[in-house]
Amino acid sequence: MRLTSFIRAAATVAFAAVATAAAAQPGPTKPIRLIVPFPPGGNVDLSARILAPELAKELGQTIFIENKAGAGGTVGLDAVAKSAPDGSTLGIASPVNHLAAPSLYPKLPYDSIKDFTPIGLIASVPMVLVVGPSSPVQNVKELIARAKARDGAMTMASAGSGSGNHIVGELFQDATGTRLIHVPYKGSAPANTDLAGGHVDLHFDQLSSVLTLVQGGRLKALAVTTAKRSPQLPDVPTLAESGVTNFDFSTTLGLVLPGKASPDLVARFSASLEAVLRKPAVREQFAKLGAEVRESSPAEYAAFIRAEIARTARIVREAKITLD
Repeated sequence: MRLTSFIRAAATVAFAAVATAAAAQPGPTKPIRLIVPFPPGGNVDLSARILAPELAKELGQTIFIENKAGAGGTVGLDAVAKSAPDGSTLGIASPVNHLAAPSLYPKLPYDSIKDFTPIGLIASVPMVLVVGPSSPVQNVKELIARAKARDGAMTMASAGSGSGNHIVGELFQDATGTRLIHVPYKGSAPANTDLAGGHVDLHFDQLSSVLTLVQGGRLKALAVTTAKRSPQLPDVPTLAESGVTNFDFSTTLGLVLPGKASPDLVARFSASLEAVLRKPAVREQFAKLGAEVRESSPAEYAAFIRAEIARTARIVREAKITLD
């Protein structure tokens, strides 16, 4: 009986110690500013508004969103980089302002690796290869054959030079050995309007931007750019299925702290983000945007960042991409 009582007492002490350690784990001690480096209403902003309230519950702190747009998202991300790494400021990093920026901006005010502490990936939105409703091509193989036959005469719209739309289009040309004339627009909407009217030949755009246009017959979807088909467009094949092997590209967002955040703080935010992304209601909201939740550890996200910066740098260099 004495031994049993001792074991019970020891177990109680051990449990109390673990609970105390968990409660003492460093975390944010004041309201958190989540900087969204783009205007309200876009994919990045909507993603932040799905994430913020649930993350606030997990962290036990109020999270308020600050839209800080400008210079392709680099103004907002610079504000994150220059903030104290105490957990009071978070930022959403995108392919353009985080992964492509080092290659596109010769005087970028931050280092995309050293000035941020990765917490984890959030979600990915596939890009869709779309053509106008009157286009004679019905699939990717026909498009590639037509592009090679016309050798540089077909036109590819984008949301602007250096945009994700532009970069994925250059990746496509690199992978297929085709040459296209790049036609930059000031945003996806005017590009899709001209595509629907037959003024340009093709466009790579985010699923969230073209889904209703495809469903309404105003644009024709040939393929998605991710490794798997999108549940939103289950009948549309991937580029890999269409013969463009190993092609995988998406608009992937991640959550970052300023650089040099403590490992304990990173662990607290990472665990909270993981808990949020596993909630069915959160996954459902992202799915409505055409996005797929992407869980990762901080180390996995850091590896993703390095790999994508290198891949993007090669394409920017070889395609001689410059900003408008």
